[in-house]
Order: sequence, then C-alpha cells, then structure tokens
Amino acid sequence: MGNPLNREEKNCRRFLDALEELPLSGNTRMSAEEWRAELPEVEEVHGGTCEACRAALEEFAATRNALAGMTVQEAGPWFTVRVMAAINAREEEARDGVWISVRRLAPRLVALSVLLLVLGGSWALELRRTEGMNADRRGGDLVFDSSVAPTSYDDGLGTTSEVRP
Repeated sequence: MGNPLNREEKNCRRFLDALEELPLSGNTRMSAEEWRAELPEVEEVHGGTCEACRAALEEFAATRNALAGMTVQEAGPWFTVRVMAAINAREEEARDGVWISVRRLAPRLVALSVLLLVLGGSWALELRRTEGMNADRRGGDLVFDSSVAPTSYDDGLGTTSEVRP
C-alpha cells in the first residue's frame, strides 16, 4: 500500500504548478471557479476536492484580480545597462567593503595614536622627573649609601663561588 498523503502532496504540487502556468487574463476579473475551469481536467477535479488547493485557488484569484487593472510598461533602451551597472557597483562594494571601512576608520586610528603618544610621553617624562628627584634626595651614589640598596642593583656584585675558571 502506498502513502496516500504523499500522493496528495504530489497532486497539490501539480495543481499549484498548473495555477502558475495560467496566462494573465488582461484587464478582466475572473472568479476562482472561472480560473479553475481554465485548468487541465485532472487539476480541476483535484482543486474541487482538496481544501488546501481550494484556498490556494481563492488566493490566486484575489491576487490576479488585484493585478488585473495594472499595466506593464516596456523597459527603456538603457534599462539593462543601468541595472547591470547597479549590480556591478554592489558587487564591487561587497568586494571592497572591508577596505572602505578601513579607509573610514583610518583618521580615527591616527587621532587615537596621537592621543596615546601624548599621554604616554607625558607619563614617561613625569616618571623620569620623579625618579630624578628621588635620586637627588638619596644623595646620589648607591655604593656609599647607608640605606638598603634595591635587590635589582647587585648586578656587578658576586661571590667567589659564582666565579668560574
């Protein structure tokens, strides 16, 4: 035994495909039953029995009736050229999008770098000035200073056990 739901789905797909293939009716408005009569016999029978396809047919008829009063204008001679130029511009923008954002970001990065250099330079000068004042207060020379020398200052000092032959 086959799956009846699968068969119904195939019939519904064929019905919807047949609806899409119907030609435009021009400026005349047609009801859903008139559109169903335009379909091939198998799809017409299916449209009368299937609830989902009947709802799709009603929606199709409403859409076609709404579009019945509209006219389609012919494209101008330069339409294709303009559309292709717009497509190319979008593709180039997508391809170069990263570099465009980098170019927009560059002035901000320069300003931030200048600010960091000014702040860092002033901090370094202030640090050097305070270290100089601390050295002047200590008396200058650490070799003869009675205070305890920092642990990192004993680079030149060593014991005899560290001397290698």
